[in-house]
Amino acid sequence: MENLAEFDQLDDLQLGGWSLWQNSRFFRFGTDGVLLADFARVNPKEKLMDLCSGTGIVPFLLLARGDCQKADALELQPYLCRLMERSAEYNRCTDRVKIIEGDLCKIQELAQGGSYDVVTVNPPYEPMGRGILGSNPRRELARREVACNLEQILSAAAYLLKPQGRLVLVHRPFRLPELMELMRKHRLAPSRMQLVQGHAEERPALVLVEGIYQSKRELVVEPNFILHRQDGEMTDALLKIYRRERKE
Repeated sequence: MENLAEFDQLDDLQLGGWSLWQNSRFFRFGTDGVLLADFARVNPKEKLMDLCSGTGIVPFLLLARGDCQKADALELQPYLCRLMERSAEYNRCTDRVKIIEGDLCKIQELAQGGSYDVVTVNPPYEPMGRGILGSNPRRELARREVACNLEQILSAAAYLLKPQGRLVLVHRPFRLPELMELMRKHRLAPSRMQLVQGHAEERPALVLVEGIYQSKRELVVEPNFILHRQDGEMTDALLKIYRRERKE
């Protein structure tokens, strides 16, 4: 049997000494999680739930920066939950992050409805039947809609949110028509959207979307976010996110 602990790694978040435990046999966080945490615009008084949390990059970044005081994180895979627990211990914030191990398709058994101000989610991007399944089932759970699909995620978010609460997610642009249709179905009015490009001359690779529950807010499309300059270095906009300091 594979000893997963051999592949554990503590990664420095470059933010006031905060670090995150990860494992190379699972899907590790990327720039999309960092962008999502920034795009969410959470304030310390708001109650947050992060769905499909993985190793918890979004809630731990928000806690480290002082954007929120407490956060809940829901994750299906037990080993990732154990890693989040280790991260909470390492960062001395066990009293500020609640790790929930469970299936978001059974959200009513796991959390109280209508009790969150913000729900964030970096979901599986690929629907079943598109592309070739990878050989690592642990990574496929994060990459592909094996355990839950987009509608189930939006349904769970709508259940969790207070009226006027915000869902904030990152996804692939090719899913936008489906995403917008399902958000409307679950009374999540699209309110902000931003496309993300690797370079200025490339097509967008990601889209960040905010929806407000039980609202009629108009959609604001923000300027595209460019990750890298022509020379391959990070743009000032991306550097600003990575260099953000903790709020006092």
